[in-house]
Amino acid sequence: MMRLLVAATNEPLARAIRGTLLGAHHDVEQTATHADTLAELGQAEPQYDAIVLDEDMVEPPDGSFIASLRKAAPDIKILLLTSTPLSRTTGAGNRWRALPDEYEPLASHPTAPTDASHTDQSHLNQPDAVLRKPFSDTELLSHVEALTPGSPTMIIRGNLTLDTTNRKAYYASTHAPINLSRLEYSLLEALVRANGEFVDIKRLAELVSGPYFEQQGLLHYALYTLNKKLTRAGLIMTRRDSSWRIR
Repeated sequence: MMRLLVAATNEPLARAIRGTLLGAHHDVEQTATHADTLAELGQAEPQYDAIVLDEDMVEPPDGSFIASLRKAAPDIKILLLTSTPLSRTTGAGNRWRALPDEYEPLASHPTAPTDASHTDQSHLNQPDAVLRKPFSDTELLSHVEALTPGSPTMIIRGNLTLDTTNRKAYYASTHAPINLSRLEYSLLEALVRANGEFVDIKRLAELVSGPYFEQQGLLHYALYTLNKKLTRAGLIMTRRDSSWRIR
C-alpha cells in the first residue's frame, strides 16, 4: 500500500482517480489548488510516497509548480497526467515528453546533484513518469506501482503490462500474471518492443535466443500457444505469412 495524493482542478477526474486508487487499497487524499497541495505535503504525516498530478496544475512554460512540490517534499515521486506534448506544459527543450506510446519503460527521476558547483536545476521541474490521457485503470495502477522504491521495470501498453524484471505479463489486472513459459514471455516482450511492427520468425529467433537459434519449429509452436493464451486473456496477435505483431 502506498500513501498517495491526487492533485487536479478537474473534480470528476480527481474523484475517479482517487476511487481507482482506493480500490487498489492505497491510502489516498485529494487536493484541487496549488496552495492546498503544498500545504498538504507540508503537514502530511506520514509523508506521501507519490503524487498523481494532472497537467492542469502545472504552470507553463517552465513547470515551476513541480519544482515547488519537490521543495516541499524532496523524496516524493511525481506521476504527471498529460494529454499534450510535455514541452507545452514544462517548457520546450526538456528531456521529458508525454510518451509517444505505452511501450516505453518507466524511468527513475535523476538524483539531484550534491556538488554545490552544479547550477543546472532544470531536472527539478520534471516528473518521474508520464501517463498520457485517456488511460485505463490498469494503466494508472501500473504506473503508480512502478513508482514504488525498488519496483520492477515495467513496459505498459494499454491494458498489457510487462514486468521485465521478473519476466511476467499481466492483462487487464496486475494481480494475476498470464501463465507463460519462458520462451512465450520472451516472444511477447520482443513483439511488444517492436512497437506495433511486424517481426518475422528469423528476427524473433535472434531476439529471443541469439543468431544461432535454428529451432524455428519450436518458435512457431510457442507463437501458436502464446496466441491462444493471449486470446483467452483478451489480447490479439496478428500474423502475416511468417511475421507477427501485437498492436
